[in-house]
Amino acid sequence: MPLNFNQKNAIELIHGPCLILAGAGSGKTKVIINKIIYLINYCQYKPGNIIAVTFTNKAAHEIKVRLSKHLSLLQIRKMIISTFHSLGLEIIKKEINTLEFNSNFSLFDEKDQMILLKKICNKNIKNDAKLLKKLVFMISFWKNKFLTPLQVQLSAKSNLEKDFASFYKQYSLYLRESNILDFDDLICIPTVLLKDNQIIQNRWQKKISYLLVDEYQDTNNSQYELIKMLTNINSNFTLVGDDDQSIYSWRGAKPQNIFLLKEDFPNLKVIKMEQNYRSYGRILKAANKLISNNLHYFKKNLFSTLKYGNKIKIIIGKNEENEAEKIVDKIINQCSEDIIQYKDYAILYRGNYQSQILEKTLLKKNIPYDISTSSSFFSRPEIKDLLSYLRLIINPDDNYAFMRILNIPHRKIGLTTLNKLEELAIKKNKSLFQISNDIEIKKILKQKTVEKIKNFISWIKKTIELSNLKPHNILDNIINDIKYELWLTKILKEPKKIKKSINNIYTLSNWLKDMLQGNEFEKPMNLFQIVKKMTLRDVLEKKTKINQIQKNQVQLMTLHSSKGLEFSSVFIIGMNEGILPNIKSINNDNIEEERRLTYVGMTRAKKQLFFTYCQTRIQYGQKLHTAPSRFLFELPQEDLQWDKDTYLHKSYEEEKNIKNLKKILKNKKNI
Repeated sequence: MPLNFNQKNAIELIHGPCLILAGAGSGKTKVIINKIIYLINYCQYKPGNIIAVTFTNKAAHEIKVRLSKHLSLLQIRKMIISTFHSLGLEIIKKEINTLEFNSNFSLFDEKDQMILLKKICNKNIKNDAKLLKKLVFMISFWKNKFLTPLQVQLSAKSNLEKDFASFYKQYSLYLRESNILDFDDLICIPTVLLKDNQIIQNRWQKKISYLLVDEYQDTNNSQYELIKMLTNINSNFTLVGDDDQSIYSWRGAKPQNIFLLKEDFPNLKVIKMEQNYRSYGRILKAANKLISNNLHYFKKNLFSTLKYGNKIKIIIGKNEENEAEKIVDKIINQCSEDIIQYKDYAILYRGNYQSQILEKTLLKKNIPYDISTSSSFFSRPEIKDLLSYLRLIINPDDNYAFMRILNIPHRKIGLTTLNKLEELAIKKNKSLFQISNDIEIKKILKQKTVEKIKNFISWIKKTIELSNLKPHNILDNIINDIKYELWLTKILKEPKKIKKSINNIYTLSNWLKDMLQGNEFEKPMNLFQIVKKMTLRDVLEKKTKINQIQKNQVQLMTLHSSKGLEFSSVFIIGMNEGILPNIKSINNDNIEEERRLTYVGMTRAKKQLFFTYCQTRIQYGQKLHTAPSRFLFELPQEDLQWDKDTYLHKSYEEEKNIKNLKKILKNKKNI
């Protein structure tokens, strides 16, 4: 497909800072690909001086694959095409001699973080899931604001703030002593380093002749600061984003970063890409109308040269089960005509809990489906165990990994022994691995226990030596030496669970060997690099989801998970006040993000779009009458086809009456 006028302009603008406002389905990846090719083939940029940053490893991989049709593999390998976190890791590795930790550091994922905080916190917080989640959020928030534990402690006022500040300090101390970094560190550490060290900053700015950033609207405070540190006021860069698709404020994303660009880079040039190549005209008209209710710094209006399409259907169920029945019946009726397949349908929802009734109905009617969940391959217990072994091999001071695997499989080393080891380690300012070699452990532990620990340490040392000589066999050797499969068989008992876990182990082993060997796009890696990459979820994003959508199955997923995908027909379900928009957003006056989330869902649809809701729902055992979502009344009514005109007309009038009443009350309050 030839480039349109705006796409061509976006590609050929290579001098100075550039912001591409790329609407949904406007071909932003195509522009990024072509711009890289243009920089190398027509502007003589060296591949090693071009950096392209994305938000997922899947997106980075897709760029490499598409570039391989136009550039040599050597050119692609020289470029840095990675996520923000992988770029941060690259900077840390290159500048490790300037930093205050060792090069063999480990990485903490979110599950590791939660387990550690449960250990650090007092009973009141670790037993309160909401408070614990809030603490995790606050630690991430403080790090992304570059606030140290001491700064947080000095500003704390309430008892809870003081407790949180104390836990932040303990958490940071544990990570430093164990030579561990968490995900936020991968952005914050290099950013602070570049800010504080002008020589290093100049070196990186000189290295980067051209910077491209995809999904710029999803950047948080620290990621934006990192971009600024890697560039300067006269830099050549292209940031591609869409403020209408910013749906991750709960992860720290700040769509206002788009607006800050004009202040920080006065020479910024803005190019709008508004032609949509995905959706029929009626769908785009409705999406434009909905999102126009949000405040905008840069306005844009999606358009399409495709056909206008049928009316958008509003399906109303009496209750949740009836809503699910109507959705599935609609799919069955359309698929029976042999024009549409199951894989052409996506059912999108606000929260994972909404999928339960859908799954039950699809199973009952023998409709194949695939459900996208947030559970990760790397969060599986057997994978966490084996990665902890690998972590300890590359970083013996990793206390977290040491504690996890010391008694897996069972070595008859109890919790009391671990606590005593930990106390002695703290007293002597050593890691658990180091203290296990200390002669003083004979004073606090029984002789048999000391021998067990010594045997374990001796085996770890031999495995470290072996990992240097034969890294390809290291995981297989660990599994065989500790008789891990036998142990799994004993503790899992159920044949299905055993088979799944053992398959996962083989998958991990094969991935490790593949990464040690390298492929056409990736250089061979060492064990240290592989463990880091696995912790960053690289392999999972490359190997899954891509093939699942090729199967003839209805796709079930959250609206957040649907971003970046497209389907012929889309159902957005649960269009009720309190669900979409959800009740938290209503209470916190964050309706704009809920509207953007609905907009993202709508623009996944190519040909057909359905909204569904139900009149009553069961909540906490009680039957509740629910109102249709306000978003339905923000759509162009002439483009909608409602299930029951009389009921909906009444609901619409009620909605208008409520809005008018609120205006009257507000005016009275102001008098």
